[in-house]
Amino acid sequence: LKGFIEDWFEDFVDLDVKGVVYRVFVPKKNINKISERGSLVTFYIFEILKESERLFFGFLNKKDRELFSDLLRVQGVGGKMALNIMSSLDSELIQQSIISKNQDVFFSVSGVGSKLAVRIVNELCEKLKKEVDNEKAISNFSKTIFNDLVSCLSNLGYSQNVCEKTAF
Repeated sequence: LKGFIEDWFEDFVDLDVKGVVYRVFVPKKNINKISERGSLVTFYIFEILKESERLFFGFLNKKDRELFSDLLRVQGVGGKMALNIMSSLDSELIQQSIISKNQDVFFSVSGVGSKLAVRIVNELCEKLKKEVDNEKAISNFSKTIFNDLVSCLSNLGYSQNVCEKTAF
């Protein structure tokens, strides 16, 4: 959703999108990054439909939205708990803690006990490891293509500086 901030509170923002105001629940760390009323902002939305309500959770980047979605897959973690975790801990810390199986980090989050912390780590560890491995593979593939392109241009007689600027 892309719209103008009508108002904001501790854990949500009222976002005016072309005359329709949406209440978007946002991690507290993102609330601090939002500027004043009337400013234009874009949220990557995760929507939860319930029998009696429709909840929008907004994030400033896609990676945070995907982490939120991953947390929801854990038994015992709902929208509010996932938002609470993401408000209390940095996204990178959450991912690294899960990958390294360090459930102690989650004890600092209000409402997360030892059983839930263990469940979060156990249920998400393999999935996040695969995602990190895929990101590394894509990065390595991009570096290989870059190096190949620089090499080709160099073989055609262009200077190294020109080759790197062109390939980038």
